Amino acid sequence: MYQYNSRVSYSEVDANLNLTYFDLVNYMQDCSCFHSDDVGVGVFYLAPKDLGWFVTSYEIHIVRMPEYMEEIVITTYPYQVKGMMARRIYKMETVAGELLMYADSLWVLMDLKELRPARLTDEIIAAYPEDPDRPKFEFSRKKLRYENNGKLVGKFVVNENHIDTNSHMNNSWYIDVTRRYLPSEDFNSIHVNYKKAAMLFDELEVYLVELEQGYQVVLIKNDEVYTIVEYK
Repeated sequence: MYQYNSRVSYSEVDANLNLTYFDLVNYMQDCSCFHSDDVGVGVFYLAPKDLGWFVTSYEIHIVRMPEYMEEIVITTYPYQVKGMMARRIYKMETVAGELLMYADSLWVLMDLKELRPARLTDEIIAAYPEDPDRPKFEFSRKKLRYENNGKLVGKFVVNENHIDTNSHMNNSWYIDVTRRYLPSEDFNSIHVNYKKAAMLFDELEVYLVELEQGYQVVLIKNDEVYTIVEYK
């Protein structure tokens, strides 16, 4: 288990002074990075080895979005760290213990030169012991599918500010981009399946699917699905 405290800043909130969904995911990502670097297997360990973690899925459940100036605690629990993959649970709470958000995620370690999965080193596995007291949230962990039934609602070009140290569009931006095409923001869960990494100057088509409950937003290039995001 690893956690850190923060306070929601003005640059992280929307017009209603609530934390943005973009920054919600950034808090999760930062918690992972702080954890990894604090135990010695983060960016400074991975980069010289041409390795990097790619997230393949998020399942985020929102109880309440924190507000400007609110003090929060972000916690992560790695588990099933083996082979070429690992999972992480996240939760965000107020300092008083009110649950704001919880999430599950699946990650794969990638060889950045060959762009293929890499086996976890002994150091990485040893750095992430499982916490027997990790919270028992319920997750569906479903695999999202696109049935080619979406309506083209826009196009998006990946720019320099979207690129991270793994040389692809950072995972937070996929949620920021797709959310903008929703007819409304009446949802409390976000499921993301990352199929293929978007690279600098990629032009992605955005398709919207109305579900029985909620919406699916899909990013596609040359008829290949890059990312599916479900908002419910």
